[in-house]
Amino acid sequence: MIFHRTPIPPKWQSTYEDFLCQVEKQIALVAGWLITVILVIYQVNQNQRGIDGNIHIIETLLRAPVMLVALFTLFVHYTKKPKVDPGLLLRVIALSVMGLSLSLFVAHALYSPDTLYQMSNVLMIGFFGVSMLSVRGLEQWWTLFIIPLMLFFAALVIVDLKFKQLLPFLFDPLVMIFVGMVVSRSLTQLRRSEFLTRQQLKSLALTDQLTGLLNRHAIHTSLEQLVARYARHGHPFSLILGDLDKFKRVNDSYGHNVGDDVLIETANRLQDHVRAGDIVCRWGGEELLVVLPDTELDSALAVAEKLRCAVGEAPMAAGGHSIKQTISFGVTCYHNDEHIDTTIMRADSALYLAKEGGRNRAASVEPGAGAPDSIPATL
Repeated sequence: MIFHRTPIPPKWQSTYEDFLCQVEKQIALVAGWLITVILVIYQVNQNQRGIDGNIHIIETLLRAPVMLVALFTLFVHYTKKPKVDPGLLLRVIALSVMGLSLSLFVAHALYSPDTLYQMSNVLMIGFFGVSMLSVRGLEQWWTLFIIPLMLFFAALVIVDLKFKQLLPFLFDPLVMIFVGMVVSRSLTQLRRSEFLTRQQLKSLALTDQLTGLLNRHAIHTSLEQLVARYARHGHPFSLILGDLDKFKRVNDSYGHNVGDDVLIETANRLQDHVRAGDIVCRWGGEELLVVLPDTELDSALAVAEKLRCAVGEAPMAAGGHSIKQTISFGVTCYHNDEHIDTTIMRADSALYLAKEGGRNRAASVEPGAGAPDSIPATL
């Protein structure tokens, strides 16, 4: 339905706000150019429009502020200075167009009644244009339409213009407000749907559909950012690569559905025991990778031990079964200027050592070190 608003999930609200800002910036640019061109055309074609000298002077004075707003919009876009919120700029453009359209109508009603039919067309164009500028939907209409129209009707009373006599010239523009409302609402809904579709596709591309964790492709972007951050500021980070112990036995004994439940529960337990800024991803199969920003190797090894206990100490309820599942971890830290794949391979080597050492343990390998540190399970 046109007036049904598709909700934006809370996790995407910030991204949606950025999306709207980009839309507002693009529309402000288009509006700036359109207004500039249209005002120039109207200004230099007074004879073709049948406008005499006096009313032309009034029109010029009324158009000047709107032209300045349009030129300022173009200046801000192309110079990036000063920093102006695109939403605020768009509202100023819309209000200036509303003010110009309504002011021209009053001026012609007072000084050139024979040309009111032209001003009726100007109002229709202005009202529809302002409708297109209301990117955020009907909540902006109080500011962009209701308040200017209230001031307009108050001005008619002050200058003693009879609304009944002007109604034939105002009828079509007022109908255009309703048309603009429907079109604006439809475009708002289309933008929301486009945003949601884009986010859902991005989520499918970056998220493991079984566990809800980031997938291997997505984590590489975060790792590259951490490497760049290390290069700029020297902030350390560590990796914990985990592998479920003897997981094939779970699949063979209970079936893959139960195995999937175990993977999901493992992912949940890991996420419940890391910090908000840490990242857990499904690396592949039964392997999971935990990324710990601002963490040295010793601290990462302690985190791995905490995660090992979180996974293995309590049985998992899966498919009506109570399954004791353990996990082994390989831990390492990023080393200056090395390729991130080298760091991951070192974590994998540490994981191999944990497996060789009896499983259900966390082992670490320092960059350039030969012997691992290992924390065995207490059996």
